[in-house]
Amino acid sequence: MRLLLIAGVALAALAAPVAAIQVGAGAREVVQSAERAVADDSAAVVAARWNQALRRDSADRVATLGLGTLARVTYEFETAERLFEGMLQGNRPGPDEWSVQARLGLYRVANAAGDMRRADSLAELALRDARLIGDGGGEMDALIGLSGTRSALGPEEPGLATLDTLRRLLPPGDGWERGEYLCRLGLLRGVVGDSAASTLIRDGIRMAERLGERQLAGHCLEAHALVFSLHARADSVFPIMDRAEELLRATRAHASLARLYSRRSDELQARGRLGEAKESLRKVIEEGTRSRNRQRMAYAYGGLGMLALRVGDLATAADWFDRAAALNDSLGRGEGALIARQNRAEVLAASGDLEAARAAFTGTLREAEEFGFFEDVVIAHQQLARLAIRQANWREAERQLTAADRKARARGLDGLAENLVYDRGVLALGRGGLAEAERLLGGFLARVAREDRLVRHTVRVRLAEVAARRGDLARAEREITAASRELEDWRESLSDDELRGYAFSATVLGEYDPQAPTARVLAALAAGGRVEAAFALAERRRARLLADRLNQAQALREGAALARAPAHRAGPLSAAEIVATLPDSSTAVVEYVAGGEGAPSTVFVLSRAGVRATVLPGADTLGPAIHRLVGLLEQGARPDGLAESLGKALLEPAAGLLPAGVTRLLVVPDGPLHRLPFDALRLAGGDPAVERWAIGLAPSASLAATLWRRGVDDSSTAPSRVLALGDPTFRTELASSGSRNAEVFRSAFAARGGLPRLEGSGEEARVVARYADGEAVVRLRDEASEAWLKQAPLERFGVIHLATHALVDERSLARTALALAPGGREDGFLSPADLADLELDADMVVLSACRTAGGVTVAGEGVQGLTTPLVAAGARSVVATQWRVGDRSTVRLVRDLYDALARGSPVADALRDAKLAALRRGAPPGEWAGFTVVGDPMTRVALAGPAKRPGAGAAGAAALIALVGGAAAYGAVRRRGRSGDRAVAPGTVAATHH
Repeated sequence: MRLLLIAGVALAALAAPVAAIQVGAGAREVVQSAERAVADDSAAVVAARWNQALRRDSADRVATLGLGTLARVTYEFETAERLFEGMLQGNRPGPDEWSVQARLGLYRVANAAGDMRRADSLAELALRDARLIGDGGGEMDALIGLSGTRSALGPEEPGLATLDTLRRLLPPGDGWERGEYLCRLGLLRGVVGDSAASTLIRDGIRMAERLGERQLAGHCLEAHALVFSLHARADSVFPIMDRAEELLRATRAHASLARLYSRRSDELQARGRLGEAKESLRKVIEEGTRSRNRQRMAYAYGGLGMLALRVGDLATAADWFDRAAALNDSLGRGEGALIARQNRAEVLAASGDLEAARAAFTGTLREAEEFGFFEDVVIAHQQLARLAIRQANWREAERQLTAADRKARARGLDGLAENLVYDRGVLALGRGGLAEAERLLGGFLARVAREDRLVRHTVRVRLAEVAARRGDLARAEREITAASRELEDWRESLSDDELRGYAFSATVLGEYDPQAPTARVLAALAAGGRVEAAFALAERRRARLLADRLNQAQALREGAALARAPAHRAGPLSAAEIVATLPDSSTAVVEYVAGGEGAPSTVFVLSRAGVRATVLPGADTLGPAIHRLVGLLEQGARPDGLAESLGKALLEPAAGLLPAGVTRLLVVPDGPLHRLPFDALRLAGGDPAVERWAIGLAPSASLAATLWRRGVDDSSTAPSRVLALGDPTFRTELASSGSRNAEVFRSAFAARGGLPRLEGSGEEARVVARYADGEAVVRLRDEASEAWLKQAPLERFGVIHLATHALVDERSLARTALALAPGGREDGFLSPADLADLELDADMVVLSACRTAGGVTVAGEGVQGLTTPLVAAGARSVVATQWRVGDRSTVRLVRDLYDALARGSPVADALRDAKLAALRRGAPPGEWAGFTVVGDPMTRVALAGPAKRPGAGAAGAAALIALVGGAAAYGAVRRRGRSGDRAVAPGTVAATHH
C-alpha cells in the first residue's frame, strides 16, 4: 500500500509560547494560549476563567474565541462551530482580527475532521479578510493552512507557491511560524525529490525544540520520517516515528497521532510486518475516533482492507474498501477517494477479473495524472505492469515499468523506484531471462532488512524458481527451504491468531497468488526425484494453525507429564514419520499441491510402500469445472462425463501410485480441490470412486498422523454416550435483539428464505439416540439451544449429532454459523469461534445441515468453516455435507451410517457403506456424495445397533435421557437412573436442512 502522503499532509498550526492572556491581548494570542493550555494540561483552569467572563458578558469575544478554540482542540466540534459562527454573525461593519481568527477556527475544525474542500474555502476567506484589514498574523495563519489543503487536493506546486508567499511575511529570527514554514517546505520539497528536503526539516525541528514547541517538533519529525521513506532510507523511519509519537502523545494531538499511525502501518505492511501493521491500524481507529477525523477513519478502513487483501481475504478486503470509499466520497474528491478506487481495482485483480482491473487502474492513472498525485501515477503504472506480467504480455509490462521508473526517478524518489526492481525480476523470469532475473532478484534481496521476513520469503521463492528452471535442483531446494524458514520465522512473530491463520496466503510485492511460484518449485523437485523434500516442504504449509491449537490442547490435558515425556513433537512430520503411523496397509494418504497461474500441480501418495509423487497439469481450469459438477449434483443430475474427466485428471494419476490392496484414502486437498466431492468422481470404466475406496479428508497429513497416534493412545472400549440436537426453535425476533453478528446471520438466513422448521431433524435426532451404547441425550425445540450447548459437559459424549440449519459463506467467515434455539442471552447462532471454544472429547461429530463442510478456503490452512473448529475443540472426526441435503434422504443415510458404525466399521468405512447402500437403491449422487468425513477417518465409535438392545423400538427409550436443564440437571438425571425417556420411533418429513 502506498504511503498516505498528500491527503492529510498539512501540519496543524500550533501556538507560540504564551504563559497567560495579557490585558488587551489580540485575537491571535487568545488562540495560541488556548492551544497551549490543552498541550500543557491546564485547559480546565483556563476554561473556568473564560466561562466566568462569558457569564458576566455574553458578548465577550476573548472568552468566546478562547472557549471555541478549547472546544476545537479537544474535538468538541459542534461547540466550536457554534461559538465561531456566533462571532461571525451580527451587524459588525466589516472584518477584524477576531472575525479572521473565528473563520480560521472554522477552517481548523474542517481540517481536523478531514473535510479538505471546506477547509480550503474557509482558509481562503480568512486570507482575504486578513489582507483587507492588514492583519499580518492572520494572513500567515491562513497561508499555513492553505499550503496544506492545496497539497491535499491536488499537486504540490500550489502548496509550494503558497509557502513562498508565506516566506515573505515571516518576521526575522526564531518563531513558530518559521518552524512551520521550514518543516512544510521540507516535506513538499521532499515529495518532488529535492535532496535538500531533510536539511530544511532538521532546521525546523531544531527551531521547534529551541522554542519548546513539542507538538510542532512532533509534526516535523513525522514529515522527516516520510521524506526518509520516499528516498529509500527505511532504516531511519521507525526511530524517527517513535520520537514523533512520544511528542504528539505528550501534547494530546490525537488527530496527528492517527495520521502518524496510518503512515506507520503503511511502512510496516510494505515490509510484511502485518501483525504490527494491524496494531497500528487499531490505533488509527482509536485516535481517529477520539479526534473525530473522518479522513483518518477512511484511511484506517483502507489500511485494514489492504491488510485483508494481503492475506487473501478478498471478501473482508472488499468490505473495508467499500466503507473507506463511502467515507471518502462524503469528504469530496481528493487523493483519498482515488486511493479507494485503486484499492477496489486491487480486489478485482486478486479475484482474477483482470480486464476489469485493467480498466480501473487505467482510470485511476488518468485521474492521478490530472490532479498531480505523483505517487499514485507510479503505482498505477506498476499495477498495470503486474497485470501484463500475469497475462504474459511482456512488451506491455516493460512499457508500464519503464514509465513508472521514469516518473519516480524524475522526482528523486528512490524508494518507489527500488520497489520496481522486484517487478523487473519477475518480468525477466517470465520472459526466460534467468540470468537477468537472478541478478535483479538477488540484488533486491540484498537490500531487504533481515527483520522483513515475509518480503525475504517472497523473493527467495522466486530465486528458487529461477534455480529450478535452470535445472539446478540442489540450489532450488536450498532456496525454497530457506524461504520456508523465513516464512516460519515471520509466522512465529505474529501475535494475532487471525493473521497467523492467513500466514501461508500472505502476499507482498504485488504477488497475487503466493502459492504459484512454490507449486512450480515443488513440482520440479518431485519430478527430479527429490520427492521427500518436496513433500516435507508442502506439509510445512498445511493446517499449521489447527496443529498449533491441537498441540496446545494436548499440552493442557497432559499437564506436567508432557514436559517429562512429550507425547509427540509439534510441527509437521516427515514422510517417513507419517508412513509409520498409517493404521494398516489398506490406508494411504493422497496429498495435492494445486498450481495456479499456469503452475503445474503435484500429487503425493504415502502408503506402506513409502512416498511417491507425480506432476499433474495446473489447477487453473479446475475451479469452474468443480463448481459446475457440484451445482449439477446438487440439482439431482448425473453428470457422469464431467465426473469422469475430473477423475481422470486427479484420481487416476494417484491410483497409479497406490500399491495393491489399498481400500481407504485420506485426501489432503488444495486450492479448488477443497470443493471437490471425490466420492462422486468416476474412474476408467465409469465406476464411481466410492466403489473402490472409502475416502476421508484432512487439512494435512501431519494432522491426520497426529490424530491416528492420539486415537491409539486414547483407545477405549467404553460405550459411547450420544448427544443429539434437532428441530430447534428459531425465533427471529429474539435473534434481532442480540449482537451485531446475530443481525448479520439473521439477515443472511433471511436472504436464503428464513429459518423454516425442520421437523424431520427431530426424528433424525431420535433415530441417532437409539444407537447409544451408553446414555443418550436428545434435545429438541427450545431445549436444542446455543446457551445449553455452550455450558453443557460435552466432554462426556463420544458422539454429538447436530441436525439443524447452517449458513456457510464461502467468502466470509463472519457470515458462517450453525443455527440453534436462541435464549439465555444467546442469539442462537454458533459461529466458528464458538465451536472452537467448546470442550470436546468426541470420536465423532455429525453436522447434519447444508454445506457444513464448506467455508472460506485459506491457502495453506484449508477450509475455514464449521468442521475445522470442531477438530480444534477435540473432535477426532467430523461428518459434514458439501451441499444442500434433504430431510428424507438424510435420515435414511444417517440410519445406514450408524448401522455401519454399530457393526464396528471406522467412520470413513461406515460412511462409504451408507453411500453404497444409497447407490444400490438408485439414489442420485446428489443425495450421498456430498457427505464427507474430516479429520481421522479411522475413528471407531462404540455404538449398539437398535436391535441388539432390549426393548428396542417404540418402547426402546430405556437408554434415552431427555434433558431439560443444564449441566447440573444432567448429573442429577444420571444419579436418578434413566428417567425422562422419550419415544424414538423413526419418522421422516420431506424438508431441507439449510
